Amino acid sequence: MIDDRIAERRAEVRDERRRARLRRTLVAVVLIGLVVLLLAVERSALVALEEVAVTGTDRLAAADVREAADLELGTSILRLRLGEARERVERLPLVRTAEARRVDPLTVVITVTEREPALAVTDGQHHRVIDRDGVVLLDEEHEQLPVIEVTDEPPAVGASVEEHTALANAHRAWRGLSGPIRGEVVRYEASSADALELELANGVRVRFGRAHRVDEKVRALGAVLADVGDAPVEAIDVRAPGAPVVVGP
Repeated sequence: MIDDRIAERRAEVRDERRRARLRRTLVAVVLIGLVVLLLAVERSALVALEEVAVTGTDRLAAADVREAADLELGTSILRLRLGEARERVERLPLVRTAEARRVDPLTVVITVTEREPALAVTDGQHHRVIDRDGVVLLDEEHEQLPVIEVTDEPPAVGASVEEHTALANAHRAWRGLSGPIRGEVVRYEASSADALELELANGVRVRFGRAHRVDEKVRALGAVLADVGDAPVEAIDVRAPGAPVVVGP
């Protein structure tokens, strides 16, 4: 009786092992089939990228965005790395942000938000345009923007104003000016990191100096302008904002 039970148990173990092997074989066959199917689909023209559309451009050419994205038509959409494409587009000087997304199985849309020109910069020979963040956008003149005058060549397109100490100081001052006063400034003369003068639309010159204690200097300038009203003034010195100095004609 004991031998019969042992034989039955051994038979059950053999059956369980056969069923386990069968299950493993079936799972392996299914997985291999799925891999083969995915490879076939991945290489099929049914999932090949057909179009890269670009939206949001104004100054920037759509072709430049496509070139920067480097998404080759015909590439399987299963192999597209849209995050890397977005990062490449955002390296363009004129691009503030970019987004790359699929809108259908065969089309990618890249949406860009361009940087907006805020200030012109010149040393008399070289001309640049920068945005509010201090990124150099363009290598050209822009007569409709307030201008920062520097004594040596401004940074190249794609660079930051931080590479030029006098320009960086002027840019920080511009960022700190209140809206009404900023709107009155037509020219920033940045001869060095310590010497910054502003020229207002009415011709008054403001000796501003370094871009520190900017809030205090702005309040002092606003108070002086309010006090002098229409009286003739040649210059206002707010380098020591606690004791501003007014220079008459």
